[in-house]
Amino acid sequence: MIDRSEALASARHALDMLADRLARSPDYGVHIHAGEQLSRMIAELGYRCLPLAADRGWVDIGLMAARELESSDAEFANALMQADFDFKHVE
Repeated sequence: MIDRSEALASARHALDMLADRLARSPDYGVHIHAGEQLSRMIAELGYRCLPLAADRGWVDIGLMAARELESSDAEFANALMQADFDFKHVE
């Protein structure tokens, strides 16, 4: 299982990587969506009680990264997929 600090670190890492990409293409929908999801993930990880794993299904940045970014920005795609996985599996 993933602990909360590990999930938070992977989400923050992906958000840091996103900042550079948003500066270059602020209107790219994939980046905007990733930012929204990462911000919500970080907020939820700060709650005293995490939502149940079944209630974290709204996170889709891993799938989006695989479809939209893996061939053009593999490093960022991997960071998003890791953040998605960690958030969904945090205890």
